[in-house]
Amino acid sequence: MCPMTEPLLETTSWIAHVVLSSGLAHLDRPFDYLIPDDLVNRIQVGVRVRAKLAGRLCDGVVVAVDHEQEPGVKLAPIEKLVSNQVVATPAQLNLARHVADHWAGTQDEVLRWAIPARHATTEAADPPPWPTPTPTMPLGTLMTLDRGQHFLTLLKAGQRPRAHWRVSPVCGPGDEDRLGDWSNGLLQAVCATLASGRSAVVCCPTVEDVVILQARFQAVLGAGTVAVLHADQPASTRWRHYLAVIRGAAKVVVGTRSAVMAPLADLGLIAVWDEGSDLHDEPRAPYPNTRDVAALRAQIDHCALLLASYSCSVRSASWLGSGWLVGIGADRPTMRAVCAPVRIPGDSDVAMERDPLARSVRLPDLAMTTIRDGLLRGPVLVSVPRVGDLVSPSCARCRTSVRCPSCGGPVVGRRTESGVHLRCTWCGSQLSSWHCPECGSTGVRSGIVGATTTAAELGRAFPDVPVVDSSGAHVRDSVDSDPRLVVATPGAEPAPESGYACAVILDAVSSLSRPGLAAVEQTVDRWMAILALVRSVRDGGRAVVVGPSEDAALQAMVRNDPAGWAARELTDRREARFPPAVPCGIVDGDPKAVASAAQRLGEWFGTDLEVLGPAPQPRRAGESQRDRIIVRPRGTMPVTELSQGLFRLRSKHTMSREPGSLRVVIDPVNLL
Repeated sequence: MCPMTEPLLETTSWIAHVVLSSGLAHLDRPFDYLIPDDLVNRIQVGVRVRAKLAGRLCDGVVVAVDHEQEPGVKLAPIEKLVSNQVVATPAQLNLARHVADHWAGTQDEVLRWAIPARHATTEAADPPPWPTPTPTMPLGTLMTLDRGQHFLTLLKAGQRPRAHWRVSPVCGPGDEDRLGDWSNGLLQAVCATLASGRSAVVCCPTVEDVVILQARFQAVLGAGTVAVLHADQPASTRWRHYLAVIRGAAKVVVGTRSAVMAPLADLGLIAVWDEGSDLHDEPRAPYPNTRDVAALRAQIDHCALLLASYSCSVRSASWLGSGWLVGIGADRPTMRAVCAPVRIPGDSDVAMERDPLARSVRLPDLAMTTIRDGLLRGPVLVSVPRVGDLVSPSCARCRTSVRCPSCGGPVVGRRTESGVHLRCTWCGSQLSSWHCPECGSTGVRSGIVGATTTAAELGRAFPDVPVVDSSGAHVRDSVDSDPRLVVATPGAEPAPESGYACAVILDAVSSLSRPGLAAVEQTVDRWMAILALVRSVRDGGRAVVVGPSEDAALQAMVRNDPAGWAARELTDRREARFPPAVPCGIVDGDPKAVASAAQRLGEWFGTDLEVLGPAPQPRRAGESQRDRIIVRPRGTMPVTELSQGLFRLRSKHTMSREPGSLRVVIDPVNLL
């Protein structure tokens, strides 16, 4: 053979392109390895392998198999095939790449989040039979709403509509059309999707919600037809359900955050329950949000999207405002006829004449009267924001929350012998001579009465009524319909047998003044969830929120209009240039690493990027110092460009082997 023709010949060697778990951002790319002859027929896209990188044996996932090889490069062979079982589909690998790019992460980080830990015994065993679901459309809920019925019709026809369903916050027998039955509405959406021959995945913020949905779905679709994926499962159970999904046996998946990445074939619907909950934020890198991943996947996999909640997040409000989502929900007359009315003590001149102390005492007359009347008909819920005491700086005279005069950021306080020292958590400024902008006082108060103290006080006020404290380490699962006082913190409310007769939400000011950009958004979400536990107005249900009547969040409760509040909050964030209106990022870690990151961002982006900080972060005893900077574009920079710049920071940090840790979070509304 002529030597000149040899380079023109195609290689006959099989090459595996592998994403390795190196833990280094600058190595976020597939590496090429030679497939040994004895593994040629076994290695395929999506299997787990082990290969050497810089002399170290690393786990990895094969993302491609072909003959493509760089000329003149000698490749190392695959060391070991972990299993013949495919653990990631090509579509899932593609989605992982998009998620990593959006959140400034690595593909390996996303795959470790999406793929459960392997259980070899379960994998080797013969798979148990997986029944085929038999969808039967239940009545009520979405079927009673015009847009809801149209959404279901489109799903049955195999189309991919996108919608936000605002579930009516109501409970009990008075909800005749089951407008507040969120699990029934999600079941209807899944049944419509299955009727079109496609599969569906539903994500919930808590394991308790997953258990509720699993029982509800299997009661209609059939026992054993629903795959469940959450971190509290035994490793064997979770892996068995994941295998049923990736092998194509399961058509319906219910789970927590990582279930949004479930590798379902012919996906028709992604639904997210309580889409505004902060529990949808993944605490591990690259820190994605379930709702946002679901929206991204709906576009990539061309499937339907349903976001559902008693409230409405600001992110969803932005999508509703742009027309990317369509709103589903009961109209205002129906809401007023079904949902419990909400009152605020001292909300009018007449109310102030009746109770002059309505705005100055913790339990005004309206709250006590509501509790007393409610106990005649059943259990009464009293919501308190904290278990014990909390340091949350506010004016000692007028209770105005302390904010930074320079950037408007939240402030933390520390008591010492010389007084209270205040510091901004955004820009790091020390507020050495703070005075209240409302009343001029220099006094600072800190301390909120918790649930345990409240339960004791109400027990003395109502000595003949049982008092249940559901908070901290003693959370109750449920309560019956007998009259009793239930004092609970948000998220720890016991499920009522037939709804609470009434609900009283205390210390609204302290809930609204918590530090953080999303504090009020999360508060409204939790308040709406509390309202959803109260009986219908037809059954005498009522609710009281003790706080300033002029506050926009409280007015949204009175109007039962969280979507309207979210739209106005979006406008405010657009003016203040914060997410979701403007992309934003946080870089925190070792002070030297953060300072170096700030310098690099200035060199790379110049005046196109605004950098706030560095600011030291609160730390516990024994922890090392951590600084933080907040970065956001000054112009109309897309989030993809910001993510690329921040990922470049991570890569530069690991490639240069710089000491200290460095973390990057994109759009961290719960950290601002």
